[in-house]
Amino acid sequence: MKASRIMTINVTCITPETPLPRAQALMKQLRVRHLPVVTQGVLCGILSDRDLLSRGSLLEGTFVLPDISTSQAMTLRPITCRAGTPVSQLAALMLEHRIDSLPIVNAFNELVGLVTSTDLMSLLLEPEQLSNEPPFRFQMCTADERMAPSA
Repeated sequence: MKASRIMTINVTCITPETPLPRAQALMKQLRVRHLPVVTQGVLCGILSDRDLLSRGSLLEGTFVLPDISTSQAMTLRPITCRAGTPVSQLAALMLEHRIDSLPIVNAFNELVGLVTSTDLMSLLLEPEQLSNEPPFRFQMCTADERMAPSA
């Protein structure tokens, strides 16, 4: 089985200029632990919950992030794979590097999807529990588009 079969393709992305508190709010709203960071569709980093934890501090019992840009906290040059990468190789890379997500990119380093540890764990479900629905079409969304209230 290849990455293209299990990857999430409706991925919300942020830009390097996105303020860290805004990125945290977006992660909380979407209930995700990773946000790819892109510039004109090209992957330039990834922001994880671990990156946020390393930058934040507790102030009177509340977790507070500095008002800095994502570029100052993101992981630069994340490990990536292609859509044709075998799932076993994805799992091996995640274990080896102790990471929970792998951006899937094309030959131009454009983001085409994201595989998380949750995606890999879903493979352990019984076959009748798996969806036969094809994955959704990839849709690049900015943080502003995701955070905007729906009409």
